[in-house]
Amino acid sequence: GVWIVNVLFAIIALGFYGENTQDLVLANLDNGPYLSALKLLLCIDLLFTFPIVFSSGRQILENALLGGPEQADRDETFPARAAIVAGAVTSCFGLAQIGGFGAVANLVGGVAQGTLAFIMPPAIAVAVAQKQGEDTEGTNLEQYALGLFGVAV
Repeated sequence: GVWIVNVLFAIIALGFYGENTQDLVLANLDNGPYLSALKLLLCIDLLFTFPIVFSSGRQILENALLGGPEQADRDETFPARAAIVAGAVTSCFGLAQIGGFGAVANLVGGVAQGTLAFIMPPAIAVAVAQKQGEDTEGTNLEQYALGLFGVAV
């Protein structure tokens, strides 16, 4: 539901402002009740979407640092999991101090898009090739090069 509302908002904003649409659409609006209402709606949107994204990132960090989800005794790993969450929350708070919502959104969006476009596809291709036992020496080199390019971007 939130995705549909976001897409509709983007389409409407692009329809109104065309080529003059700014990176942060709220910058196109003058101060007034509409801007205040949209900022309030954006906060509500973030209230629902941020925990989903944060939870996924937390799970990935926990699995990478503490082992997979097959971890039998989660009580034993509670201090480490709490430290991971504290570090992630501190990182988010630090990013929030950059000073502009648009700058943070562009930074986070750029990193996410770069990862999805240049890092994840070659990583998946290499993992699938290894799982199937394929001999892909030359292909893996290309995949690693693309992944390194993604990291650099």
